Amino acid sequence: MSDSNSNDLLGPRVLLPALCCGGLLWLSQPPLQLWWISFVAIVPLIYLISAKQRFKKRDYFKLWMVLSIYWLISLQGLRHAHPLMHGPWLALGTYLAVYQTLFVAFARYLFHRGIGLLVVVPIVWVAQEYARNYLLTGISVLMLGHALVNVPVLVQIADLFGSYGVSAFLALVNLCLWQTFLVWRRQIQPKQYRSSLAVTLVSVVAVTGYGLYRLSQPTGEKLATFALIQRTEAVEYVLDPDRQVEMFQNYAASSVDAARLTPQVIDAYVWPESMYSATNPYVFADVDVVVPPQFPGTQTDFENSIRRQQMAFTQRANFLQSNLRRQQPDAVENPELIVGCGVVEYGQEVDVYSAVLNINADHRVDSWYGKTHLVMFGEYIPILPFIPGLKSLIPPGMGLQAGDGGKLMRVRDTLVAPNVCIETAVERVTINQMQQFHQSGKTPDVIVTVTNDGWFDSTSVIDHHLRCAQMVAIACRRPVLSAANNGPTAWIDSRGQIVERLDTGDSGAVIATPTRDERISLVVRMGDWPAAATLILAVTLGICVRRREPAKCVQASPTGLAENANIRGEEESS
Repeated sequence: MSDSNSNDLLGPRVLLPALCCGGLLWLSQPPLQLWWISFVAIVPLIYLISAKQRFKKRDYFKLWMVLSIYWLISLQGLRHAHPLMHGPWLALGTYLAVYQTLFVAFARYLFHRGIGLLVVVPIVWVAQEYARNYLLTGISVLMLGHALVNVPVLVQIADLFGSYGVSAFLALVNLCLWQTFLVWRRQIQPKQYRSSLAVTLVSVVAVTGYGLYRLSQPTGEKLATFALIQRTEAVEYVLDPDRQVEMFQNYAASSVDAARLTPQVIDAYVWPESMYSATNPYVFADVDVVVPPQFPGTQTDFENSIRRQQMAFTQRANFLQSNLRRQQPDAVENPELIVGCGVVEYGQEVDVYSAVLNINADHRVDSWYGKTHLVMFGEYIPILPFIPGLKSLIPPGMGLQAGDGGKLMRVRDTLVAPNVCIETAVERVTINQMQQFHQSGKTPDVIVTVTNDGWFDSTSVIDHHLRCAQMVAIACRRPVLSAANNGPTAWIDSRGQIVERLDTGDSGAVIATPTRDERISLVVRMGDWPAAATLILAVTLGICVRRREPAKCVQASPTGLAENANIRGEEESS
């Protein structure tokens, strides 16, 4: 059979499996959340890896196009943020589809050169997930393992290997079920997949047993009580001052309602990202401050202006905290505030941060955390600020500075690690911070994340964000408290399960009293090196087999579809 005839026969066999894979992946994740479908979701891709016909560039292009549609549908909520977000949404969807296309291409390259599917599928799948968690700032959303987040017994291994471990487990199960189908169809001999069956059964028993063990472990005493405030405030890139003040007042009113309706004393109120700013961000000046050129006054005038802003900030906190205390007669001191608020630092230049503030009972800012993982083209534009004369072209809100690392806040006897927005959706950010805290001997008791997902209306992007936070809770073995404008506002325990949440679009409060969990997970101790090892191993295997002849190796492959096919003389190209 000629190459052209072979490829003509292959055309429909690429499109149909690709469509099936995209559909199955979508069904297994929000909004439908049919988690059990994830056990077969990548079977169509394994079929493509096993197929003996030669692939050409246009076949991979078809695969990439179909997978791009899956990503664009799954993340279509991103385009709701702003009309100009249609471009980044299209770019992100088509970019993420590249990784799964490369999974098929590279897995075919290894498999048809003699590396068994039992090795190829889980290793290459995890390798591509690891790569996309790092390249171009990285993103963890919609990892394969996230499909099982609401099946507690199967996701506890995330404290060993992060979400990568759950993804590897699912990839292994997908392979085993595919090969079981082939045995039933008598397309491979039973002995050819016994190793896959044995490894999968051992993995299922191990994952389930470990999950039951972790779920049975008790946690410690109750920690501080937090009120997680949620409202559905319409947001825009540029808000007029009156609207900013209105949003602050609405969140203040909801906080007062939460205080009045809650019998137990609330130790801290948590507000979503940027909701506390209200034309009066937290400002301070360095010793070597330079007066901004747009300020109409002297150095002394500028310093006095800074002091007036700081005084107004303190007076506003005093008014709010005093009102909250009056609503709770049993409170012996003012509650603390953990709030999303802008921070402006005046020095040689003016630096602006998206931040979380810890305002203590004396209305002073005890500490603040500047968001370290900024959103490309949403909060900063790469390269442009460093080109002379072009910094002024950056639109308002897109010139933020990254913070200088993780910070700890204290609410009564509870140590809090704050995160902002996308940081829980890039799993390594929170895990790396936890690792640094652990190495310093000050491991936090709880992770508090503040976000503003009002940009995405009521789309499934919000649920994807929540699932990322659930996996972070397991990986770090710490409760995660999320306060979000429009959602997801939720109390997540250290097993990754939602104790209480507000529905997307609702207004109200979640009163969370998490418990102490002193377990230190393996992934916090050692980071994501096992996932990095899969990428190193995949590349190493690719180098080792590069001189092999594909056709000969397919015939010798121990665990695949093509062993019994008459493929002598046909060549495989990845």
